[in-house]
Amino acid sequence: MRRFGSNDGPPPQVRGSKMSAITLGHEVGSSAMAPGESIVFVVDDDVSVRESLELLIQNEGWKPKTFASAQEFLDCPRALVPNCLLLDLSLPGMNGLDLQKRVAIDRTDMPIIFITGSGDVRDSVQAMKAGATEFLTKPFNDEVLLTAIRQALERSRLALAQEAEMRELRDCYASLTPREREVMALVVSGLLNKQVDGELGIIEITVKAHRDQVMQKMKANSVADLVKMAERLRHSAATTENVRLDERTRIAQELHDTLLQTFLSAAMQLGVAVEAVPEESPMKPRLDRVLQIMSRGIEEGRTTIRGLRSSDSAARNLVIALSGVEQELSCRPDIDFRVNVAGQQQPLNPVIQQEIYRIGREALLNAFCHSRAKHVEFQLEYADRELQMRVRDDGIGIDTQVLRDGREGHWGLAGMQERAARIGGLLKISSSPSNGTEVLLTIPSSVAFQFSAPQNSA
Repeated sequence: MRRFGSNDGPPPQVRGSKMSAITLGHEVGSSAMAPGESIVFVVDDDVSVRESLELLIQNEGWKPKTFASAQEFLDCPRALVPNCLLLDLSLPGMNGLDLQKRVAIDRTDMPIIFITGSGDVRDSVQAMKAGATEFLTKPFNDEVLLTAIRQALERSRLALAQEAEMRELRDCYASLTPREREVMALVVSGLLNKQVDGELGIIEITVKAHRDQVMQKMKANSVADLVKMAERLRHSAATTENVRLDERTRIAQELHDTLLQTFLSAAMQLGVAVEAVPEESPMKPRLDRVLQIMSRGIEEGRTTIRGLRSSDSAARNLVIALSGVEQELSCRPDIDFRVNVAGQQQPLNPVIQQEIYRIGREALLNAFCHSRAKHVEFQLEYADRELQMRVRDDGIGIDTQVLRDGREGHWGLAGMQERAARIGGLLKISSSPSNGTEVLLTIPSSVAFQFSAPQNSA
C-alpha cells in the first residue's frame, strides 16, 4: 500500500504509512456497480497530483477526468452516471470551498472528497457543514482514498436512481389534467368522493371517473400510495425552490459586485466630465441625456437585484411582503396605496406562494413606477374554491402592443404569465388610458392552499 501526496519521491515507491483524515459521515453501503460506468472528477492545480490520481483511478477501472481549475470543471457537462469529485482546497481563482457551494446547487448528486496539504480544522468543519463526504490531508494511503471513492460513487448511484424515480413521478403528475390535479389534491387530503364533488361542484360519478384516471396515470395501487406520491412531489418542489432561491441570491450578489458597481463608477466619472463641459457647448445636452439614461439604468438594476434577493421568509406572509413594496421602491408620497384582504386567510403551498409573491411584486412595480397613477390597490381574496390576487391602478394604462407582445428587452409581463401558467393559475391583464390597469391572478384552492395528508391513509 502506498502513501499518496508524499514529497519523498514518486508515489509508487512509497510504502504504507499513517494518514490524516477527517471523516464527515454519510457512509453508504456497497453494492454491485460496474466500475467502467463511473467517473471520478479531479480538480487540482498541481499537475503531478492530477497525473498520479489519474493513474490510480484508471487502475481501479473508473474513468478519470482531471481539471486544473474550478472554472474548467464547471465548463464540463454534468455526468449522468455515478460520479464523485476529488477536490483540492487551494485553487487559483475560485477555491475549493466556493466550488463546493456551486456543486451543491448545480450537481446535487455529486459527492465531494476534499484532498489538501494545508487544511485546518476550520476548513474541515466548513466542508462538513456543506456536505463533503471526506476531508483527507496529504499524505494519505491509497486504500483510504479508494475506499472513500467507492462509498462516494455508491452514494451518487443511489442519488441518480432516486432522481430517475422523481423524474418519472413528475412526468406522471404532468400528464394529469387541471381537473385531475384538483381531484388528486382533495383525495390525498382525506376527502371522500362525495365530499370532493361538493368542493368542486361536479357530480359524484364524475369525481370517480377523474379519481380512476388519477390512479391510473400516477400508477398508484392505493390511496395510501397516492398520498406518499403527493408528499414526495411536495418535498421535491420545496427543495427545488430552495435551490432556485439560493441561485437567485448568488446571481444577485454577482450582479451587484460586478455589473452594477461598474456602471456606478462609470456614471460618477461621466458626471465629473460633464461638469467640466461648458454650458454653451452643443455636447452638453447630449452628455446630460446619457448621464440620465445611466442613472435610470442603475436604479432599475438596483430594483432588479432587490427582487432577486427578496428572501423567502419575507414572502411567507403575502400581505406584509407585498405591502412593503411601496416603501422598498421609494415611491412618490402622493400615491394613495391601499391593501385589502377578503375571506379567511389560509396557509398557502410554499412553492405557489413564492410565485404569487413574484407576480404581485412585478404588478406593483409596474403600477408604482410606470403608470403615473394616483391610486394603487392591492387585494387578496381567500374564497372556498379559489384564491384571487388583484392589483389595480388609475394610471395611463399599458400600450396595447406592449400588452400583447411585451416590451423589447423586458420580461416582466411575459414572466408573470409564465409564472401563472407554471402554478396552474390564470392571469388576466386589462388596461386602458381611461381606466388604468388591472392585474388579476386566479388560482384554484386545491392548488393554492396547503393541505395536510391524513394520518391514517391505509
